[in-house]
Amino acid sequence: MHEMKVSKFLYETLAGGYTNQLPIASVCNGHCFFCSNDMNPFPIYREGFRPLEDVKRGIALLDPASPAEVRIGDSLPGRVSEGEALRHPQIFDILKLIRQKIPNKVIQANTNGTVLTPEFIDKLKAFQPMRFSISYHSDTPEQWCRIFGLGEKDFQTARKAFFHLAKEKFLVEGVIVPLPSLVGWDDIEKTVNSLRPFIGNLIVYPPGYSALAAEELKKALDTDYSEMSRFFQRLRKNFRINIQVMSDPLRPLDFHPAGFMQRTAEAKHKSVLWLFSEAAFEKASEILEAQTPFVTNAHHPWLVKNLTYGGNIVCAGLLMVKDFETAAEKALEELGGRDIRPDLFILPQIAFDRFGEDLTGVPYSRLAERWDIPVWLG
Repeated sequence: MHEMKVSKFLYETLAGGYTNQLPIASVCNGHCFFCSNDMNPFPIYREGFRPLEDVKRGIALLDPASPAEVRIGDSLPGRVSEGEALRHPQIFDILKLIRQKIPNKVIQANTNGTVLTPEFIDKLKAFQPMRFSISYHSDTPEQWCRIFGLGEKDFQTARKAFFHLAKEKFLVEGVIVPLPSLVGWDDIEKTVNSLRPFIGNLIVYPPGYSALAAEELKKALDTDYSEMSRFFQRLRKNFRINIQVMSDPLRPLDFHPAGFMQRTAEAKHKSVLWLFSEAAFEKASEILEAQTPFVTNAHHPWLVKNLTYGGNIVCAGLLMVKDFETAAEKALEELGGRDIRPDLFILPQIAFDRFGEDLTGVPYSRLAERWDIPVWLG
């Protein structure tokens, strides 16, 4: 029997459990000044282009019956650096193999658009339907080049790609990291306006930085998220375009704990400690409080600061076990002073992979082992 080996690409697919995820590259030609890899508090694997034989192993896991697109650019949970999938030297061989397994499902790729020349697009037509999510943070050449660390020739290729893709009936969506402190709100509005004839959707990722970022970078990425949300609310109405702001602080929180709370009561837990990210804590606490009168046990929300990343990182998906551990230690001490003894921890599912590990490979079971208190993911 040959030695069994699992590549980091394949491990990430298995750990993430995302249907039809097929990462094929962690090489990028861009040098975005806000790239998270450069300010990550722990190493991110840069695996180059995925070998074709390993890509075939990933294709074997694709599910033709799933409604999910085949995503060749994503590498989640996030331990392998994402890259430009379209620059894979065997990209057309890979697309052909995907189509042999799944003939009609959309193939999706994240890209900065710099490979999407008319000639390249023409070769892609054989593999339709395809969707391209193109990062395009400014329509001003100087700003685009500054942000991506690339030249004006690349800018022109990316800019024209929207037109050529739309002309050939590809699905196209724009991706923007708004940088008002760097380019100004007017530039962002101009950029959105330039894209709207060609895209069906615009995805907005709020700029983030860790404590490792240089002060100059923090200033460039500094953004009032509520102001940002209101800005895109206006553009949504004025431009009549679908704009999805990720982690939008002004949207209602998608959190419905009533059934989960009932199950904790049925399991005979008397005092439940919920550990929430900073982004969710305030709204989640209100929802939890509103539901507490309808169950027989007690529920206590607690805020978990992201001490691993620091900076302005507040989302649950980037919390580590040690962040939860620090918060739980303080919670048990303070609640204990009020004679409250939690007998169950609830942590956000999104912080962990299918093996119950955070991005550093530490299992959430460590909390249960330390305090002899069970842990549920919710």
